[in-house]
Amino acid sequence: MIEGQPGTGKTIVASHRAAYMINDDTPLENSLDKNVLLVGPTDAYSDHVRGVVDTLSGGSDRVIVRSLPSLMARVLELKLEPKGPASRTWRDVDEELGKIALKVIFAERQRKGITPTTQRAYEALRLGLVAPDVEWATYLRKLPAYDLALTLRAHIPLLAFIRWTVAPARELQGIEHVMVDEAQDATALEWMLLAALNEADAWTILGDLNQRRSDHTLASWKHVAAVIEYPDVDLRLERLERGYRSTLPILEYANRLLRKEERALLAFQKDGPAPVITRAGREELAITVRSEVDRLLSTYPKGTVAVIDVDPSRIRSLFRNEGWQARRGDQRFWDRADRQVVVLQPDEARGLEFDGVVVSEPADFPENFGRRGPLYTSLTRPNRELAVVHSKPLPEELRPRKR
Repeated sequence: MIEGQPGTGKTIVASHRAAYMINDDTPLENSLDKNVLLVGPTDAYSDHVRGVVDTLSGGSDRVIVRSLPSLMARVLELKLEPKGPASRTWRDVDEELGKIALKVIFAERQRKGITPTTQRAYEALRLGLVAPDVEWATYLRKLPAYDLALTLRAHIPLLAFIRWTVAPARELQGIEHVMVDEAQDATALEWMLLAALNEADAWTILGDLNQRRSDHTLASWKHVAAVIEYPDVDLRLERLERGYRSTLPILEYANRLLRKEERALLAFQKDGPAPVITRAGREELAITVRSEVDRLLSTYPKGTVAVIDVDPSRIRSLFRNEGWQARRGDQRFWDRADRQVVVLQPDEARGLEFDGVVVSEPADFPENFGRRGPLYTSLTRPNRELAVVHSKPLPEELRPRKR
């Protein structure tokens, strides 16, 4: 397991390690006979990493790079993207739910002598007959019908786990090593699915618990190891201490969101402009964001610029009115003349980096367990300059320090 703050090189380690394990020149004791699966948080992340891995591996098809959502969609052969929150309650993604599903599948096999279909197993689960207590039975009986569940993100981990158990996808078989980047965001049920895919129980896990985005994910690497049944004796945690992406002024600002004992980080880039913090009236928020975008585009004429906002529709609407064109079918990428700006929600920004970033309305970013993981991640996306625009009061940790 490899832990490190943003920009310490976790994704680079994952990309190079994946290519190394399938390279013909790699010593036999470090190489694989079959495939490696590299899992990341978003499709934008996997698109970027796939290009890096292809370059390093010569385009080998033995490294499978997927986002966790697209992996589950492939297991289920979904044609439409599910809607709604990733989980409504901790029970949606809990390890116990996976164990109950396995009991149901075993009971169906015993009763009929054949493996049930995904739908049959799920509908049997909804009866609540093998629930360990009344609370779980109540939860199971309130699950939506199968066809509706397939359209809701909250139930995709359960359905994918059931589907893999009863009818594993052929193209995802033969995986001997699973690498999980941004691992702090995987839920217990998603870990169970990944463990089921992992034929050799070999893992590389990379993440940062300070960037957790949900109270329903696991709070420690020891808990992750327990869910995937990885023995404590083999659990090795390496920590990356040097930050390569962001400048020291950016990291010092973002690290205010961390506990004092977690703020130490050696920044490779010592010099850079201090973050620009601008307060705007509520009605002028989007216009002020656009002004900061213009400034960054001018400052970094050959660089990349992004806006991160919990509600990106207000920024996209302004861009549209001012003549920017969205890429067909993708509201994240906006072009005008020869320049492009990427407009993202916090979840979409994971694993990405840009020369300049505008973070809009920090007060709107969600907290979990008293931590501001999504905001912390967003503040650390720029490698050169950070701008923050707000109309609401800033989170207390980010307010100007009294002298």
